[in-house]
Amino acid sequence: MAQNPAIIEVAENPEEIKKKIKALPLKEKLKAVALNYYLQQKKKLDIELEKEMKKLQIQFDEKAAKIYKASNEIIEGTRLLTEEELKDVDFYLEGEEATQKNQALTAEPINGYWFKALKNSDIIAQEIKDRDDPILKSLTKIEYEPQEKSDNFSLNFYFAPNDYFKNTVLKKKFILKDGENPVKSEGTIIEWNDGKNVTRKLIKKKQLEKKSGIVKTISQEVDAESFFIFFKPINLEDKEQIEKWVQENKLDKYAERMDIDYDIARMIIDEIIPYSLEYYLGVKINDAFDDIEEVDAESSKGSDEEEENK
Repeated sequence: MAQNPAIIEVAENPEEIKKKIKALPLKEKLKAVALNYYLQQKKKLDIELEKEMKKLQIQFDEKAAKIYKASNEIIEGTRLLTEEELKDVDFYLEGEEATQKNQALTAEPINGYWFKALKNSDIIAQEIKDRDDPILKSLTKIEYEPQEKSDNFSLNFYFAPNDYFKNTVLKKKFILKDGENPVKSEGTIIEWNDGKNVTRKLIKKKQLEKKSGIVKTISQEVDAESFFIFFKPINLEDKEQIEKWVQENKLDKYAERMDIDYDIARMIIDEIIPYSLEYYLGVKINDAFDDIEEVDAESSKGSDEEEENK
């Protein structure tokens, strides 16, 4: 759980407050000192509230984990449905379905469940390209893995065997600073099958030979937009890498990519996993989330165009 930024701010400025109060006229200074007495009490309450909220969050996360486990068993088709789970089924049956329900009670996975849930999220759908669809249709489970005694976390994506890569699990881990700012991400190296890497593409461009004056067409492999760029690692704390990006005018690109990846992760954790059925059915609206800024999408597009024009 991310730390309240307001608490971080008030905890860092006591000397500034002291300096400002000392500069006041005596009458105002006395009143400001008295007000500061209550301000410090409020700060202590804020810290106490944050601690209690973290405790409560842990309790509810433990309860929610049981719900997610049961839901995944149904989605993956690892067991039959129970009478308790189907106690309201008669409200949903139509026509002859009531007489056919026993035959339909089989332990089978819901094909394309997570693919539909992700595609029905306006935010996630922006990152999914047509070439990603066949792979995401083999996605069988998404698992949130919080790190103990830390705000760092991982997302695990489980895949059925597919024609694109050998991995059965792709993992993305986020390392946070001050509880809310992602500074590093780690991702599984995807073992792509030959010719199946959707994060790369071949482009053709014309090149003029100066000596002969002949124009030749050459092929070059460049980055391609894809949901699976999400799994590429980014380290905003590596000083050598930062210096290199600055020299190449790419620091903003990678900082923006980190923000996009983190937004995707939070969307999956806070919305897609807990309310997956609503997204699967296409009835959930992303009112609680701001869209990933269009400037990020335009920036990424511009970066790809720059690569192609090199």
